[in-house]
Amino acid sequence: MKDLLLISILIISLSPLKEPVTAGEVTKEIQIIPMPSEIIVLNGTFEMTGNTSIQAGHNLLLKAEQLRAYLSPASGYKLPINKESAGGNYIELKLSDELLHLGDEGYQLNITHEKVLITAYNMRGIFWGIQTLRQLFPHEILREATVDGVKWILPCVNIVDKPRFSWRGLMIDYSRTFWNTRHTKKYIDAMAYYKLNKLHMHLTDDQGWRIEIDKYSALTEKASKFDTIYHEPKEREGFYLKEDIRELVRYAEARNVEIIPEIEMPGHTSEVFAAYPELSCTGETLSVSPFFKGPGIQNVIFCAGKERTFGFLENVLSEIIELFPSKYVHIGGDEAPKEKWKACPDCQGAIKKYGLKDEDELQSWFTKRIEVFLNSKGKKLIGWDEISQGGLSKTATVMFWRGGMENIALAAITQGNDVIMAPTSHCYFDYSYKNISTEKVYTFEPLSDKLESVNPEHILGVEACFWSHIDRTEPKMDRQIFPRILALAEVGWTESPNRNWDNFSLRLKHQYKSLDLMSIYYMDTNI
Repeated sequence: MKDLLLISILIISLSPLKEPVTAGEVTKEIQIIPMPSEIIVLNGTFEMTGNTSIQAGHNLLLKAEQLRAYLSPASGYKLPINKESAGGNYIELKLSDELLHLGDEGYQLNITHEKVLITAYNMRGIFWGIQTLRQLFPHEILREATVDGVKWILPCVNIVDKPRFSWRGLMIDYSRTFWNTRHTKKYIDAMAYYKLNKLHMHLTDDQGWRIEIDKYSALTEKASKFDTIYHEPKEREGFYLKEDIRELVRYAEARNVEIIPEIEMPGHTSEVFAAYPELSCTGETLSVSPFFKGPGIQNVIFCAGKERTFGFLENVLSEIIELFPSKYVHIGGDEAPKEKWKACPDCQGAIKKYGLKDEDELQSWFTKRIEVFLNSKGKKLIGWDEISQGGLSKTATVMFWRGGMENIALAAITQGNDVIMAPTSHCYFDYSYKNISTEKVYTFEPLSDKLESVNPEHILGVEACFWSHIDRTEPKMDRQIFPRILALAEVGWTESPNRNWDNFSLRLKHQYKSLDLMSIYYMDTNI
């Protein structure tokens, strides 16, 4: 706080000021989403011209090139990059240990008539500062071809900014409907623009296996395809080659987005039994059906009493770990039906052998065994909140999606578990706008008084979830997610006192043009 005060005093002594912008007001110059921590608007403007250069030290040259790639196409300017000051009109990127208090993602953006300066403790903060800079330019800066007749003018401002939560995520369901690389890159670009940093890829479920596994080729040969009797369009099924995943990971890493894979277990796994039926309790060969044309949630499950089940899962996870550098692997764990376990001699034998009370404890034992394997590979396990049933490991991360789970979340936090908030009440974007309006998303408060009273640092953040069983085309999917995801982006980034719906709704309307230029369909409503 002292640092912010010193900054304000310095600005007052050197520059004519307007009033600081707060969450209760919006100006023509400042229509950024998410709202930064502190903005002081100065008099005057900076204009990027054909004489503008980018200045960056050797350790920031890649970010300087990225900035140029953002600004040059629409402006038509070459924007030469200099390692040392060349004077004149320029944009400077700079790292500073003095900004350690802003954390890994914080930054300062200072714009005067002569120059633009983005300063941060590390490169993540530099990148977020670049996104704020992009939003301050005229919308047309997002075009990929030269735009004539636009002056590339920025307001003179001083911004000090950092996120409230470290986890600001979006989950996309690739199982029920497969989404290709182009579409996923579009989402990564939009996430980066609005400072969302976690893409959770739900890659397997009853409706299809969507990732290449070398050791088990039948997963993509059989489990990635809907049964032909359903006459599904080919674009709704398929899978990612390993090289596709590597490309997406590289693309996301360059944009501050971490990709977290999800491989469902022990339930939501019937597609596996189309290829490897021996991994179930009954050994029955199944087919893969679309959600509304067959059973939505299959009453089958990995057999917890067969050692070959764990051999399969460890082999699959080993290949997944090699592809995704994220420290997290999501293993699902939700809606696991126990009927087959109750009737399975192997599963009942495991319950007896390991001294377990019931099938809930068997799932807990199953999850903990997988977690031990992931930990041995340097990874952390995430699961949906059902993994807390039957006993929760002290090191698992829990993603809460079910309503009325505050007491269970409180127990997990008290035990020392990290949690991510993704409740159906505010974060399920396959739900209609009538059920979850953009305004309702914006009112979401992840830290209730009860949760904040006990180890609030264990609440990592928030995540939106899009399940693809209803809206299965790109325009429909986009409209379900946008503009609600912008509201959640501000929930995850901006401190509660700086959030105000009336202010946000004005800035949101301003952002529609940006969404147009990013080829994103959206629901043009604030209901």
